Amino acid sequence: MSEQIRIPVAIMRGGTSKAVFLAQRDVPSDADRRARMLLALFGSPDPRQIDGLGGADILTSKCAIIGPPSRPDADIDYTFAQIGIDAPTVSYEMVCGNISSATGVYALQEKLIEAREPVTEVRVHNTNTGTILRLLVQCADGEPRVEGSCEIDGVPGSGAEVALDYSGTSGGATGKLLPTGNPRDSIHVPLLGREIEVSIVDVGTVCVFIHATDLGEMGCELPGEFNARTFEVAEFIRQWAAEHCGLKGIYTPYQILVGPRQNYRAFGGGRMIEATEMDLVARMVGANSLVHKAFPGGGSVCLSIAAQIEGTVAAQARGDHQGPARIRIGHPSGVLSVYGHVTCGVDGEWSVQEVHFVRTARRLMDGFAYVRASVLNQ
Repeated sequence: MSEQIRIPVAIMRGGTSKAVFLAQRDVPSDADRRARMLLALFGSPDPRQIDGLGGADILTSKCAIIGPPSRPDADIDYTFAQIGIDAPTVSYEMVCGNISSATGVYALQEKLIEAREPVTEVRVHNTNTGTILRLLVQCADGEPRVEGSCEIDGVPGSGAEVALDYSGTSGGATGKLLPTGNPRDSIHVPLLGREIEVSIVDVGTVCVFIHATDLGEMGCELPGEFNARTFEVAEFIRQWAAEHCGLKGIYTPYQILVGPRQNYRAFGGGRMIEATEMDLVARMVGANSLVHKAFPGGGSVCLSIAAQIEGTVAAQARGDHQGPARIRIGHPSGVLSVYGHVTCGVDGEWSVQEVHFVRTARRLMDGFAYVRASVLNQ
């Protein structure tokens, strides 16, 4: 018997993230065996993920499992897994908006669906949230296009545009756009010795929005510039929000610090981002000093809607809740623009009419990965 098991894989970039893509047929159906395989494939737990394909960063320790559709209104099923780096965790609690942009490209290249020129619509059933994402993929000569003029802050160069429609993802995690029924809620934070206001919104990926100034920050900080206490307070708020939403995950709701638009220098390249380029600043932070180096796609969807709901922390940071609008989010690597349209009915209930944004995506490599048989068979 071979000591290693060979697994067909592709590595895809979607937006500002990278993920290992697996065909559903190659993934064990047993949950425990599947978790062991994914952890071994990524080299987790290990802070360097040196014995696997993980890149030792939350933006690259991601997996997408693609298979035939399990419902009639979809073309493919997409299951997203966030793989822990220095912890043996495999989380299915959210959808990755950046990686979702690569699912249609992968499906077309794998001939799971037929390419139509010049644009192919791909209906993606995200099994994590039970919602349908709609992608428009540019195609030529029967294949997804790679070259194009679409530019994304945080990704060098340009590429063919992939348009993502997240209009059908409202309440995917909690069943409600505003899980607590309120645009803002008050929470007592012992570490601060006082109450602050937060907003929990569920569309794309459920998020809890926090005024950066309430945590002693400006909202324009880059990775490495936050106070150590900020991460501890943000995780306390996440756990409080999760309890009030009936969630039990370890990553959601995403903790998003927001503030008014302002000048700052971008992460990495050092380009000066001008306040006039954006509507507000936002940073995703988390436990263990986590700072997203760009911005999560699902979180951007949520923020674009939250910024147009009167009374939310996000709308206060923006300074105007009127819509529909293209919300320009100032993040560490630049600016991300997301179009959102949300309306308030006569009953006072808010509902999402439309929300979409664009990314680029391409295949970086494919081949076989090897995991130890002893790990899978233990």
